[in-house]
Amino acid sequence: MPRTKCTRRQFIKGLAAAGLVSFSAAAAYGSLFEVTNYEITETDIVIRNLPAGFDNFRIVQLTDIHHSPLVSLAEVRRVVELANGTNADMAALTGDYTTTRVSYIESCAEALGALRAPAGVWAVLGNHDHYTDAELTTRALQRRGINVLDNASTTLRRGGDELQLAGIDDWSWGQTDWPRALHGINPARPSVLLSHEPEVFEHAEAAPFSLVVSGHGHGGQISLPFVGSPARFTNEFKYLRGLYRRGDAQLYVSRGTGVVGLPFRCGARPEIAVLRLRRLTS
Repeated sequence: MPRTKCTRRQFIKGLAAAGLVSFSAAAAYGSLFEVTNYEITETDIVIRNLPAGFDNFRIVQLTDIHHSPLVSLAEVRRVVELANGTNADMAALTGDYTTTRVSYIESCAEALGALRAPAGVWAVLGNHDHYTDAELTTRALQRRGINVLDNASTTLRRGGDELQLAGIDDWSWGQTDWPRALHGINPARPSVLLSHEPEVFEHAEAAPFSLVVSGHGHGGQISLPFVGSPARFTNEFKYLRGLYRRGDAQLYVSRGTGVVGLPFRCGARPEIAVLRLRRLTS
């Protein structure tokens, strides 16, 4: 058969059609499967001079839950059940519990109130919690026995050993108060900081902390083959997922469990992170 000549316009139309089909297939996969295909990850965090009593101390982190019309209460409860199933020593919640609607705050807090951990459930607020109602979110979490570290610090104890824990309010909203959060923190001793925004890892005030635990970026929510996540090309999402190190300081960024804007994930599975602290003696 004679070969048919393809014009440049036809070629571009063909590429566009193929791209649309590929995107549609990815969107269908992301909305039907990946968006609720939670991955429980386990990461060892080696901390210099960690007290022996906290060696193998496990923190389960939930972040970016985003209870909303896109994330049902049933899914929030499922995430809590999965987190409880890890039998972690402590639970850390790093913000963005709902998305814009005040009516979702109480039900989300009630579901999160079922979290159980011997060393307690500790939380900070994220940017979307300020979009909705930061004060109402804080009160709702506290009524369910969740400790909200609003630019504050505390000390966890196991036997005679201690680990410093601090939390800051959302940096992007200008609500971070470093002097309050750092009050009582001894920079010579191991410590953990909860911060919704991972960008604070670059701040001088975060330097004393052995580990910063963050979320915010959803792992990009969409990550394309060969390209990665388009979000990573912006400074706000410089730290998208996984473990980062700078000397003895470390940052862990969870992909979170919820979605915003688009009702699917692709190449960025929702994550329930378990961080196991390991002792490194100098």
